[in-house]
Amino acid sequence: MLVELNSNPSARHFIDQKNWVDAEGIQVSFTIGHDGTNIYLNYEVEEPQVRAVNTEFNSSVWEDSCVEFFFAPKGDYYYNFEMNAIGTLLCGYGKDRHTRERLNDKILSKVHTRSSLGRDAFEKTGKIRSWKLEARIPVEVLIYSEIEILSGLEARGNFYKCGDKLDHPHYLSWKPVQTADPNFHLPEHFGQLSFQ
Repeated sequence: MLVELNSNPSARHFIDQKNWVDAEGIQVSFTIGHDGTNIYLNYEVEEPQVRAVNTEFNSSVWEDSCVEFFFAPKGDYYYNFEMNAIGTLLCGYGKDRHTRERLNDKILSKVHTRSSLGRDAFEKTGKIRSWKLEARIPVEVLIYSEIEILSGLEARGNFYKCGDKLDHPHYLSWKPVQTADPNFHLPEHFGQLSFQ
């Protein structure tokens, strides 16, 4: 799979690969683009239940209603940008699930997120069924990579939706992850990202 990225993202892509468990009633799409020095993400989510209790950088956002962007600009080392439904961010860098270096708060504060649900935490609820999240990731956040400009970059990545502490946990992806157990930290299952 290939996503060609340009300065005017309009193509909507779907996070619809149901890995490991069913994900009934969940629909997730995203757009992605760049302006040379920033990556822009826009997620739209519909789901039967929403949870967003984590409010601190690098907290357990994957347990909430969460969207994720795993990004390998060069080789197999990758960044995992994970954001819950109120925009709380976790990000690490490394080669696999067990060797992650978390980015510090000062670096993470340069990533701008905006949620249609605001910033206030809430326990899981079925009253909210849809939400949107926008994110802007500047290249200066990619501190382990020597990237000054995104234009022309050939990279790899995957996009996910999860919610480990929802009543019905799920693990959706843009590109399928074909393993026996849930694990998004597998660069061999990433798709191609072409920054035009």
